[in-house]
Amino acid sequence: MNMSESMSENIEEQPNPVMHLIAPITAIGATMVMRKVLNAGYQRSTGLTAPDPHDPRVNFGRALMWAIVTAATAAAVETVVYRAMNRGTHTD
Repeated sequence: MNMSESMSENIEEQPNPVMHLIAPITAIGATMVMRKVLNAGYQRSTGLTAPDPHDPRVNFGRALMWAIVTAATAAAVETVVYRAMNRGTHTD
């Protein structure tokens, strides 16, 4: 293997540096949209506004369950966004 082949292989293995800027911004935007959709769905299905985990008047169990649901959904959305944005930039 000559030096140019080695360099081209090394470049292909590196993620696109622009994706390091775009992917987090896209993930934040997607997470914000996801939260709005979850809150609207909660209100539509229960007739109540979504619980605010920071409000001490909200029942602890209800606040904890809502925090778990939103955090798990946000993590899933973030994973999908990062995978979609990095598709083709990594070779395994």
